Amino acid sequence: MLEPTARIKDTTIKDTKPAAEPGLWKLMPCSTSAFFFDVDGTLLDIKPHPADVVADAGLKSLLLQLAAKTKGALALVSGRMIEDIDRIFVPLVLPAAGLHGGQIRLSQTVEMLASRQNIDLARPEVSAFVDKFQGLMLEDKGATLAIHFRQCPELSEIVRISVEELASRHGLEAQEGKMVVELKPSAFDKGTAITNFLTEPPFFGRRPVFFGDDLTDEKGFEAVNRVGGISVKIGSFETPTKALYRLAEPSALRWQIEQMI
Repeated sequence: MLEPTARIKDTTIKDTKPAAEPGLWKLMPCSTSAFFFDVDGTLLDIKPHPADVVADAGLKSLLLQLAAKTKGALALVSGRMIEDIDRIFVPLVLPAAGLHGGQIRLSQTVEMLASRQNIDLARPEVSAFVDKFQGLMLEDKGATLAIHFRQCPELSEIVRISVEELASRHGLEAQEGKMVVELKPSAFDKGTAITNFLTEPPFFGRRPVFFGDDLTDEKGFEAVNRVGGISVKIGSFETPTKALYRLAEPSALRWQIEQMI
């Protein structure tokens, strides 16, 4: 029988050695669960450039079927803009949270929750910093600014320190991810996004299930754990996490979805 590990009581990320048995899907019946999925590294493999990521027909079909089985209680929760999420999953238009919770869409209308004021003030400094180093890439999402260093991993420390300094000066937050550090408003994260969804139908009253793969997803894991939900980390079994369970890779997650539907 599959049993979750003990709840984490402090706020540090620890390796909970969560379970990864194939029967995980049995813990999340469609009739009572609300599903939340990160995109890059969770539903889809990470690509060298964010614009290269596109969902295949098979994945879109699985999500559409799962949404139907849950009466619409399925949402995508990403650091990308919702407009970019829609590009990846076209023609699907699913409930979504973008910019780490700074944007949200329950039905058709995208609501911008995050203010751009401090980001706009920081933008010239961020742009000037990126221009100084060959191989860095600035992804300007409007309300957040992401510096990618996948092409020059040796710059990871100077990027992290520089973004943290910028965040401190401009009242923002530095969010680390896989080969990226992002400057974002501090009031929003994937945990607040999931919490917002859970107050509205068709998510209200259901047990939340969140799948993610990165440091940016840890706040989401914490949020669902607090309300007795299920948190699942996709990827390396060696990386510490607040997630209660693990799956090895996006293909393993697809297999779980296939069993649910």
